[in-house]
Amino acid sequence: MRILFTSLRNSSHFLPLIPFIEACRRRGHEVGVAAPADFATRAADAGAAFFPFGHPGEARLGPIWKTMHGASPAEVNRISVGEIFAGACAGSAIPALLETLDVWRPSVVVRESQEYAALVAAAKREIPQVRVAISAPSGEVSLYRNAVPYVDAHLRAAGLPPDPTGTRLAQETALTLFPAALELPATGGTVHRYRALRGEAAPLPDWWGGRPGPFVYVTMGTVVGGFEMLRSAYRTVLDALADLPARVLLTIGGDLAIEALGEVPAHVHVERFVPQDQVIPHAAAVVCHGGSGTMLGAAAAGVPLVVTPMFADQPFNAERAFAAGSALALPTRELAAPPLRQALARVLAEPSFRTAAQRIAGEIAALPSIDEAAVTIERLARN
Repeated sequence: MRILFTSLRNSSHFLPLIPFIEACRRRGHEVGVAAPADFATRAADAGAAFFPFGHPGEARLGPIWKTMHGASPAEVNRISVGEIFAGACAGSAIPALLETLDVWRPSVVVRESQEYAALVAAAKREIPQVRVAISAPSGEVSLYRNAVPYVDAHLRAAGLPPDPTGTRLAQETALTLFPAALELPATGGTVHRYRALRGEAAPLPDWWGGRPGPFVYVTMGTVVGGFEMLRSAYRTVLDALADLPARVLLTIGGDLAIEALGEVPAHVHVERFVPQDQVIPHAAAVVCHGGSGTMLGAAAAGVPLVVTPMFADQPFNAERAFAAGSALALPTRELAAPPLRQALARVLAEPSFRTAAQRIAGEIAALPSIDEAAVTIERLARN
C-alpha cells in the first residue's frame, strides 16, 4: 500500500509524523512525504519518497508574520492558522499536491494537523484521508475555527461542495500520541490514541563536572529563538535559574546566537539541540513553553513541568497539564524571574506533581503501540 504524508516545513509539525511513518514502513508499506521543496533531506532521512509542493515564500509571509508582534494569543492563532497555514500555504501547495496524487496514486493521505492542502486535494481525487494530531485533538478544535473560511474557499475553488461551518474538519478522524488525561472531553470526530516506541535513555553526560543537585531540563522548542519578540524569555529563565541548586541543561535551537543569552550561570549547560528522549527521563523537572513534543516526552517519562506558554497549542497544553496536577503554568506575557523560580522550586519540592505525572505516564504505557496506527491507516484506506 502507498501512504502519502503531508507536512508544512516546520520541524515541530513534521517530527510528530515520524513515528507514524516508521510504523507504516515496518508494516512494509511504501511511504511518501509531500512538503515544501526544502524538506527533501528530511523525507529521505525518514526513508520516504519525496514529492515537493509549493510554498508562498518569505517575501509573502514575512509581512504577515510581523503583524503578530504584540498581538493577543487569539489574534496570533487567527493569523498563523488562518491566513498563513490554511490560507497562503495551502493555496500554494494544492496544485502540485494534486499532481502527486495523480502520478503516485497513494491509497490514503495522512496530513499533519496544520497542513490543509491535503484536506482539499484528497477530497478532489476521492482518496481516503486522515490526520495526525500534532497537538491535543480537543485543543485543535478551537484552532480550526481560524482555518474554516480558508479551507471553505479552497474547496469552492476546487469545485467541491462548500463547508462554511467546518464540518469536514470537525468530523475528521485523528491519530494521536496524546493521552486522554491531557485532553478535554471528546469532541469532533473519532480519535485513535497510541504510544510511541521509546528506548531506554543513555546515561546523562556530566556537563557540570560532578556538581550535585537535581537535573532540570529547560527548552523553549526549536523556533522561539527565531522570533525576536520572544527571545527575552531566555534571559528571564536564566535569571530565574541563577541561584537554583541544580544541574540545568538549556537547549536553544538553531536560530539564536549563544552570545545573545548574555551571562550564563556556571550550573547551566547550553546546547542547541539534544534528543529529548535521552534527557527527559533523567529530569526531576522540565521547564518548557508547552510545545506538544516536550509535553508528551515529559508525560511519557512521568516528569513534572513548569510551563510558560507562548502561542499556538501551548496555552491549551499548559492548562491541561495544570488540570491534571502534573504542572504549574505561568503567563508568559507577564513572565518574570521570581515567580518562575518559585514555581520550579515548588515542583521540585512537592511530590504531588511527580505523582500526577507518573499517573499520566501509566496511562500512556497502557495505550496500543504506534505499530497499531499503521493497521488503523490500512483499515481507513480500505474503507
